[in-house]
Amino acid sequence: MGPDLPVAFLLGAPRSGTSLVYKGLCLHQEAAWISNWVRRWPGAPPLAMLNRVAARAPRMQREVWFGSDSNAYVYGRTRLLKERVFPMPVEGEPVFVRSTGPAGSGEEDPALNLRRALGAIGKWAGGRVFVNKRIGNNRRIPLLLEAFPKARFVEIVRDGRAVAYSLSRVNWWLDDTVWWYGGTPRRWEAEGGDPWELCARSWVEETGAIEAGRGAVPPAQVLRMKYEAFLEDPLGSFGEVGSFCGLGEDPGWMHRLRELSYPNRNETWSRALDDAQITTIERIQGPTLGRYGYALHDRRFE
Repeated sequence: MGPDLPVAFLLGAPRSGTSLVYKGLCLHQEAAWISNWVRRWPGAPPLAMLNRVAARAPRMQREVWFGSDSNAYVYGRTRLLKERVFPMPVEGEPVFVRSTGPAGSGEEDPALNLRRALGAIGKWAGGRVFVNKRIGNNRRIPLLLEAFPKARFVEIVRDGRAVAYSLSRVNWWLDDTVWWYGGTPRRWEAEGGDPWELCARSWVEETGAIEAGRGAVPPAQVLRMKYEAFLEDPLGSFGEVGSFCGLGEDPGWMHRLRELSYPNRNETWSRALDDAQITTIERIQGPTLGRYGYALHDRRFE
């Protein structure tokens, strides 16, 4: 498979709904994706054949991929053995690192290496369109476009205040290295930083990286979708995104999507955060929120 391999990359800040959309697209029979097995052994693309196992066990697939309440991933508890071994879509950073180096770095022929790696995974997985979501790809857009000039990019945007609140609640956040800061949120707090400032700025920085990268992408190859609009019409949104990515009509796919629930927790932040916390977040996010059409509580920060 060469540079004409149909490829779709999902972009968005962490906690913007990208994992849910990614796994939903991967339910499509024509979708190829990086599995937990290939992430573990990125130099063994034949392991992508295990993707086909997941489609043959739809009940287990729904249970492992989404859980009982349609969470796109499990956090806050140890994953069961069946959840660790069952083929499931993952971000697959080791595949990108092995091909190109860490996000933002450059090595000899990284575009060619990436094209070969993803092409091999797509071949063994048996899908017709390669679909991927990786947060680090927010900073790799020029490289992705060089490797796949016809790639489609789906940008998922969620209210930055909801993102900041959600980040503050996931267990991996405190010890995750923040690329633009160079340390972890735990270190930020130890140095006297306001944790809400870090959560708020994370959305701004990720959104800015996407804006900078997609400037070189032909407009016809970019689809922007607000997570709030997705929650209002999940099936219609999946249909639009799937068609944009090149996935064909699949009644079985729509049936599987209907079996999921799509709880709307997007306004929880407005009830859970106090005025001081909202003020801090909006002070940092204000201009970006305004550009994306989100109304502020505090008009000073528009």
